[in-house]
Amino acid sequence: MATPEHIYRVHFHERPIWNLDKTDFYFTSLAAIYDRFTPEQVGCRVENLWNNHVTEHNPYHGRKCTVTKERLTTKARKRPKTASENGNE
Repeated sequence: MATPEHIYRVHFHERPIWNLDKTDFYFTSLAAIYDRFTPEQVGCRVENLWNNHVTEHNPYHGRKCTVTKERLTTKARKRPKTASENGNE
Protein backbone atom coordinates (compact mmCIF):
# COMPACT_ATOMS: atom_id res chain seq x y z
CA MET A 1 0.00 0.00 0.00
CA ALA A 2 1.42 3.38 -1.02
CA THR A 3 1.94 6.10 1.55
CA PRO A 4 -0.58 8.93 1.02
CA GLU A 5 0.90 12.20 -0.16
CA HIS A 6 0.43 15.36 1.83
CA ILE A 7 0.75 19.10 1.43
CA TYR A 8 1.31 21.77 4.03
CA ARG A 9 -1.10 24.68 4.09
CA VAL A 10 0.10 27.93 5.61
CA HIS A 11 -2.73 30.28 6.54
CA PHE A 12 -1.50 33.73 7.53
CA HIS A 13 -3.70 35.71 9.91
CA GLU A 14 -2.70 38.88 8.00
CA ARG A 15 -1.34 39.24 4.48
CA PRO A 16 2.37 38.31 4.60
CA ILE A 17 3.14 40.43 1.54
CA TRP A 18 1.52 43.85 1.54
CA ASN A 19 0.56 43.92 -2.16
CA LEU A 20 -0.79 40.35 -2.31
CA ASP A 21 -4.37 39.51 -1.30
CA LYS A 22 -3.65 35.82 -0.65
CA THR A 23 -3.40 34.49 2.89
CA ASP A 24 -3.27 30.74 2.08
CA PHE A 25 -0.20 29.10 0.55
CA TYR A 26 0.55 25.42 -0.15
CA PHE A 27 3.89 23.61 0.02
CA THR A 28 5.19 20.06 -0.39
CA SER A 29 7.46 20.25 2.66
CA LEU A 30 7.99 22.34 5.74
CA ALA A 31 11.39 23.48 4.46
CA ALA A 32 9.80 24.69 1.19
CA ILE A 33 7.83 27.29 3.18
CA TYR A 34 11.12 29.06 3.87
CA ASP A 35 12.03 29.22 0.19
CA ARG A 36 9.18 31.72 -0.15
CA PHE A 37 8.91 33.31 3.31
CA THR A 38 11.36 34.37 5.97
CA PRO A 39 11.18 33.08 9.55
CA GLU A 40 10.08 36.58 10.56
CA GLN A 41 7.10 36.41 8.17
CA VAL A 42 6.12 32.92 9.37
CA GLY A 43 6.73 33.72 13.03
CA CYS A 44 9.05 30.76 13.69
CA ARG A 45 11.94 28.81 12.21
CA VAL A 46 11.56 25.51 10.37
CA GLU A 47 13.09 23.70 13.37
CA ASN A 48 10.09 24.81 15.44
CA LEU A 49 7.71 23.22 12.94
CA TRP A 50 9.76 20.00 12.87
CA ASN A 51 9.85 19.89 16.69
CA ASN A 52 6.10 20.55 16.82
CA HIS A 53 5.54 17.41 14.67
CA VAL A 54 2.98 19.05 12.37
CA THR A 55 0.50 16.36 11.29
CA GLU A 56 -3.09 16.20 10.11
CA HIS A 57 -4.28 16.12 13.71
CA ASN A 58 -1.60 18.38 15.20
CA PRO A 59 -1.42 21.74 13.38
CA TYR A 60 0.98 24.50 14.36
CA HIS A 61 -0.85 27.58 15.67
CA GLY A 62 1.39 30.61 15.83
CA ARG A 63 0.99 34.32 16.31
CA LYS A 64 1.35 35.03 12.57
CA CYS A 65 0.08 31.87 10.88
CA THR A 66 -1.34 28.37 11.18
CA VAL A 67 0.42 25.45 9.46
CA THR A 68 -1.57 22.29 8.78
CA LYS A 69 -0.67 19.07 7.04
CA GLU A 70 -3.42 17.94 4.68
CA ARG A 71 -3.92 14.83 2.62
CA LEU A 72 -3.50 15.42 -1.10
CA THR A 73 -6.28 13.73 -3.04
CA THR A 74 -5.40 12.57 -6.53
CA LYS A 75 -7.37 10.91 -9.28
CA ALA A 76 -6.64 7.27 -10.03
CA ARG A 77 -4.43 6.71 -13.04
CA LYS A 78 -6.19 5.30 -16.14
CA ARG A 79 -3.22 4.64 -18.41
CA PRO A 80 -0.34 2.31 -17.55
CA LYS A 81 3.00 3.80 -16.59
CA THR A 82 5.56 4.19 -19.37
CA ALA A 83 8.99 2.56 -19.18
CA SER A 84 10.63 5.85 -18.19
CA GLU A 85 8.10 6.39 -15.38
CA ASN A 86 8.91 2.91 -14.07
CA GLY A 87 12.64 3.71 -14.11
CA ASN A 88 13.37 1.37 -17.06
CA GLU A 89 15.08 3.64 -19.56
